[in-house]
Amino acid sequence: MSALAVIYERTNTPLEPGVLVRVMACLKHRGPDGSDVFQADRVALGHCHFWTTPEEEGERQPLSVPGLPYRIVMDGRLDNRDELFSRLSISPAEGKLLSDAALILHAYDCWGENCFEYFIGEYALAIFDERRTSLVCARDSLGDRTLFYSIDGTQVVIASEACAVAEAIGSVGSLNDIAVAYYFARKAPQDGQTLYKNVFELLPAHAMLVDASGQSTWSYWQPDLSRKIRGRSNEEYAEEFLSLLERSVRCRLRSNTPVGVLMSGGLDSTSVACLAARLISPTPLTTISYVFDELHDCDERQYINAVSSKWNTRSIQIPCDDAWPLKDWNTWPHNPNYPEGTPYRLLRERAFTRARQEGLRVLLTGGFGDHLYSAGDEWLADLLVDGRFLDASRELGLYLRYGGLSWLWSAGYLQHVARRWRDNLPILRRRKPGYTALPWMTDFSDQQVSSVQSSMERDLVSHASMVGLTTAFSSSGEVFHASRHAVELRHPYRDRRLVEYVLSLPAHQLYYHNVNKRVLRSAMKGILPEMVRTRLQATSIQALYLRGVRTEKERIETIIHNSGEALNRFIQSDWLARHWDLSIASDLDDSDASMI
Repeated sequence: MSALAVIYERTNTPLEPGVLVRVMACLKHRGPDGSDVFQADRVALGHCHFWTTPEEEGERQPLSVPGLPYRIVMDGRLDNRDELFSRLSISPAEGKLLSDAALILHAYDCWGENCFEYFIGEYALAIFDERRTSLVCARDSLGDRTLFYSIDGTQVVIASEACAVAEAIGSVGSLNDIAVAYYFARKAPQDGQTLYKNVFELLPAHAMLVDASGQSTWSYWQPDLSRKIRGRSNEEYAEEFLSLLERSVRCRLRSNTPVGVLMSGGLDSTSVACLAARLISPTPLTTISYVFDELHDCDERQYINAVSSKWNTRSIQIPCDDAWPLKDWNTWPHNPNYPEGTPYRLLRERAFTRARQEGLRVLLTGGFGDHLYSAGDEWLADLLVDGRFLDASRELGLYLRYGGLSWLWSAGYLQHVARRWRDNLPILRRRKPGYTALPWMTDFSDQQVSSVQSSMERDLVSHASMVGLTTAFSSSGEVFHASRHAVELRHPYRDRRLVEYVLSLPAHQLYYHNVNKRVLRSAMKGILPEMVRTRLQATSIQALYLRGVRTEKERIETIIHNSGEALNRFIQSDWLARHWDLSIASDLDDSDASMI
């Protein structure tokens, strides 16, 4: 991903020399194709170039278009260019000459600050309007690209990474207690706070206007959870799903270099790979996969090879038996924006390194496919709502025979029916539960989280979890590490059109007859190898995890039992040590020593 930086002064006070230089220095890992800056009386704009689409190759941002009084810096990509050409009366021939950034300027000139609702894709951007001497910023609907800002008096600092903004305002060493508490609560702060004091993240699907009179922020899109689609057959659902997923993959194949796929043996990434291979045929698709020669329970080679055989892919398989969690952790690359998000950093680093060696600037992933099906537990309630009482009774009988009433109750399906009935009767509706304290959190941590939770009720329902703040962070969280290797990650399951469609599906298209991802399995018939399409059991990498915990046991215990004062403000170290000793350590002692 590329990067943007902006310093904006709301008054006529001269800009402080060197601030933009410091911000750009923090972002240089995102500019393998160089960088450029523009400075006027009240604004300084900077851009680190990472060209991944044909239209932007060679483009120098900050960008202006002849005849239009705007300048733009943008990180991202538009996926509905043809639709925008039609709306803006731009001919296909003219459109081919426009980069995504230039197209956005034409849209802004036509629709003003309402333009963002028309964009489909991944982007974070800032437009300086020279006529009004104002600054407009926006972030894409699902939050796949990031934009951070700080407002100190009359000066506004904006950048693609939080650490760059913190560097500009001198808050690198000042941690934000609220954001730290949210991190340990495994949540994202709902008001955009970051780990740095006075540095905020523009929320997904939000825009911000800054001018001499002040600053305003608004949401330009939110999912319509009331929209429901009821097709005539399962085949109809599958056909539309396939059409949307294929379009999403096709959009993300737009690249100025060959595109690869980071592929496991699961349904999501193999589906992306098969569709990509079909779209670029006869050119062979390159896939990158982790394999395990010793830890056989982790290995998915049979599914990976099945895809390679069916679509003649170029399958790169990286042995990873020695890439256990916390191995050589002191040498891991440090992301200054957020603590490490995965214990499997070495796996990612090997994949990114190999992609760069192969000349792949773009990697598609199957990431966030699971989030699309988060409403599967509603299958029984949706069958009853649809009037499919015979199907509901048959399924209910199947589950009763499988596990009995107590198992059915513990699975939560009956509770979803009761909740749906309750929500349709206003007299029975209850207020959404607030924050529930977590056992490992201190009272201080609980106070930080609950103070924000009670003042901002922004959580989407579970059915829409794929557009939540935590999911947005997960999607953008790998940007720092991938950018260091000049690799851009693209996630087809994060296409807004696909997300909106799945949100409107009945839950029995997501989970039915003890089979999850029903609509995907139906859609991929004849495209996915059957052994992959019909597999029911996901592969676990627990063996790799256990190898890491056993090998690094002393180091982990040292950290747990010698936690510092700062950590003890947020985490009950006694609780952590007790659960390590009683749970994890005992499991390791009882496991098969041959796994080492």
